[in-house]
Amino acid sequence: MLKQHYIVLLLMVLTTAGCSLIDDDLSVCGTDYLINYRMRLLTEVHTVIDEKLSSDIEKQVADTLKKWADPYFSGHAHDLDMSFYSLDGTDELIHHKFDIINASQKSYTLYIPRMNYQHLAVVNTFNNPSITIMGLQHSASLRLTQADKDTLPSHNTAVYTARLPMHIPDTGNISFDVHLYMASAAVALVVTNETLTNLPTLKRVLLCGSATGFNVNDSIFTFDEPSVIEAEKVNDRCFAVVALASKDSTNITSAPARNNTDTEKDNSLWQLKVYTQSKDKSITESVLSVHYPLRAGTMEIIKVTLKEDGSVTPSSGSEIGASVTLDWKPGNEYITITG
Repeated sequence: MLKQHYIVLLLMVLTTAGCSLIDDDLSVCGTDYLINYRMRLLTEVHTVIDEKLSSDIEKQVADTLKKWADPYFSGHAHDLDMSFYSLDGTDELIHHKFDIINASQKSYTLYIPRMNYQHLAVVNTFNNPSITIMGLQHSASLRLTQADKDTLPSHNTAVYTARLPMHIPDTGNISFDVHLYMASAAVALVVTNETLTNLPTLKRVLLCGSATGFNVNDSIFTFDEPSVIEAEKVNDRCFAVVALASKDSTNITSAPARNNTDTEKDNSLWQLKVYTQSKDKSITESVLSVHYPLRAGTMEIIKVTLKEDGSVTPSSGSEIGASVTLDWKPGNEYITITG
């Protein structure tokens, strides 16, 4: 069943009674008017997990993965950042408001001039050390920027954004529906072997090739820096990670990759680097190169088979390639395996 979450119902009253707080030109004042500002988030993560992990062996992974995913895909807003820009050609910030919500609804009274606005909103960045809001002064420059580090942990929140031109009439009431869309995405790697007894241990999973920025006003992901995001351990069979979306085309230029990962040389859109450890403590690195996009608002589940030599290969699908380095050490060459 489709799981729907309706996150925030914000009743924003824009009243001319206090418009002089923003603009002393009282010519902007007119009759009071009401704006119903409604934000809605929809997710289907439980459905995706149930469809992809349907066997008896995978059910325990599915249940645990749902619990892991719920904080990111529950439609909960911790914080809301709202910006209102002029639509007269100057593109200047007219009004900005930030609030900690932690609730499904809240009411605001905003004292802003009666004029036309480009409205941009961002949710869930306040407690996310991996994402910063930059370029607030103009709508064209407002963007989410990922921290520039060699390896980042999985993002601890899912980020949502919205944009809406707000044409305010000179008189009368009007309502606007503002829809928030997820800029984040998630990936889960799941080992599907019937038993893990006497097999190497899954130790580490890295996501490579996700975006490093997002321009809110035009909804464009940017790839200015290399991106390596470390997944979290869900259980012995599963690691999962939250990050920004990947490229949707190989025509988009990315920065040179880090940690011996080069998504350009195999024409993939993003990669998972998987590290396993054998009983003799040797490490095997498997690089899964994915040739379809990791899209915003989705969770991709990559099912793999773990082999006795420590390598992992895709359980099915021709859109994922694999290369393996046995007894891995930095700088080793890959051995290509079809899959």
